[in-house]
Amino acid sequence: MQIFLLCLMLVGLITAKAKIVDEHSRSSLSDLILDVLLPCTILSSFFDTDRSLLPSMGIILMISALTLLLCYVLSKYVLYRMAGSEQRNVLLYATIVSNASFLGNPVIESIYGLNALIYSAVYLIPLRVALWTVGIAVFSGGKISPKKLFFHPCLIATYLGLLAMITGFNPPSLVSWIVSSLGSCTTPISLIVVGTVLGLVKPRKLITGMTIYFTFIRLVLIPLLVMGVMLVFRPDPVVAGVSIIMSGTPAPITVSILANKYGGDRELASKITFTSTLLSVVTIPALVWLLHSVF
Repeated sequence: MQIFLLCLMLVGLITAKAKIVDEHSRSSLSDLILDVLLPCTILSSFFDTDRSLLPSMGIILMISALTLLLCYVLSKYVLYRMAGSEQRNVLLYATIVSNASFLGNPVIESIYGLNALIYSAVYLIPLRVALWTVGIAVFSGGKISPKKLFFHPCLIATYLGLLAMITGFNPPSLVSWIVSSLGSCTTPISLIVVGTVLGLVKPRKLITGMTIYFTFIRLVLIPLLVMGVMLVFRPDPVVAGVSIIMSGTPAPITVSILANKYGGDRELASKITFTSTLLSVVTIPALVWLLHSVF
């Protein structure tokens, strides 16, 4: 899966070098992802939810929210005090929000089976809310009004998805098909956009001390902290496993999209996305092995 992600980034890099994608088209693609494709991805994840798992889903929802709070406090006040303001915004966002929605689900399914994916979907709810509240506020410097934040297309999709999950409503098959098809475009197009930004960075500058430091935080420190908490409270093993694996995924694709849209350090955003995704090829299997050893 990680190799697949890197290959899609490579496509974007080639299109940038070949002048197929320029600054204007990169900005338009970013808007398409944020306002159309990603909301469809979010909404489709709530379809056909089994409501009998609601108690366990409440527990994993709480774990996810507390993990977000921990990541916010550490990244805001402890981890990145040496970074500049634009760098700090990128690092703060990418520490709070991860690429769990794409990389976490295949790992969860391979270990616990298809039925466990509902836990990962619930775990992602606080991440998606943070993405479009804290995330946009970080990059915009608080210039976006609360009304625009809470009525962003991605949050509207989350509200509708939660309503469908609670009521057990399933849309007509044609609607579900359209939404799912649009949502499936999110990852490849997003990674192509990330690759086009990587095309602006000199290869020797891709891996720096800052990117390695961030990658250690995102892929090693955070999941180990979550694992320590799970060992103390001992929730259901599937709930614990899903929480640990989802917390150990690399920087999200959206960090580059938002940095590009709101004038953040887009080069650093692309570097940490590339580096953390590359090194997750090693860290995620190691995390799964450790998980089986202690639970």
